Formats: sequence, C-alpha cells, structure tokens
Amino acid sequence: MPEASIAWAAQYVTRRSEVRERQDALLLKQCALIAALSEDYRNRVWEERNKVAAGVVAAWDLGAYRLAQARLRILRREADVLAALEALGKAGTGLGRAWRLSPQDADSIQAARETHRSVLSAFTDARSFCAPADQLAPERDAIRSA
Repeated sequence: MPEASIAWAAQYVTRRSEVRERQDALLLKQCALIAALSEDYRNRVWEERNKVAAGVVAAWDLGAYRLAQARLRILRREADVLAALEALGKAGTGLGRAWRLSPQDADSIQAARETHRSVLSAFTDARSFCAPADQLAPERDAIRSA
C-alpha cells in the first residue's frame, strides 16, 4: 500500500510540474506577442507616415493583440501587470489617435511614438511581468532583506 501512495504522489508532483511548465511557456509567449505586436503597430505608423506603405495600420492585427492581453491578464493578475498593460494600451491608443486625427502634425505623432516606445520598453524591462511567480520569490525576499 505505501508503494501506491508514493507512486500516486510522484504522479501528482510530475503532473503539477508539467502544468506549471505549460503555463510558464504560455506566459512568456503572451508577453512576447504583446511586445512584438506593439512594436509592429508603431512601425506601421512610421511606414504610413513616411509613405513606405499604405493601409498597413488598418491591417494591423488588433484581435491577436487583444487576445494576448486577455491571456496575460488571466495568467498574471498582479496590479503591476494590469497597470503595465493599461499603460501600453493607452500609449497605443494615443499613437493611433495622433495618426488618425492629425496625420499632418509630425510633432504630435513623433511624441506619441516616443511615449509608446518608452511604455513598451518599461513593459519588456519588467521581468516580473513575464517571469513565473515562483522564480521571483527569492529575488523579492533578497530585496526586502536589504
């Protein structure tokens, strides 16, 4: 009987480890997708503004961006993650608004692009957003004890 308990416990631990690995991979994928789509959007605005391409902003995949945002919100519910996603969304909206409403105002568009770039940089530099929560605990404990 004890062998069965040991086998069951081992299976349980293995299954939880596999689930955690899948969740961590999905978390990283969503963070990368948000970063890539955000950069792609900013680049598309630049391409249209500089007449390198036409209609590329309208063709940007907003649905994929929103899906990645929703997945990240489900995977990480911390306030700092939600705040970073909101800030990135507002910066993207600001860039889109500047491009659509005043495409001739180069200064406004450039300011919106720079804001978007800095907000995205802050998002991608924040390791805690895309790192598994259990990997952050020792780092946070070290900071608290210093």
